Amino acid sequence: MTHQVARRQLDSPERRVSGTERVEPAVASAVLFAPAPRALHRSAREEQSARRHGIE
Repeated sequence: MTHQVARRQLDSPERRVSGTERVEPAVASAVLFAPAPRALHRSAREEQSARRHGIE
């Protein structure tokens, strides 16, 4: 999906972009990049929990 979005954006940057074409990059970003912050947050919580309970 991200390849399709990138292709569309690079094919003709001068043309008007429809509402759907503006939404696709946002959805693709949410799907692809949302797991990363959640994983970092989970890792930080696990590390903090281990520190508080003396587990290394």
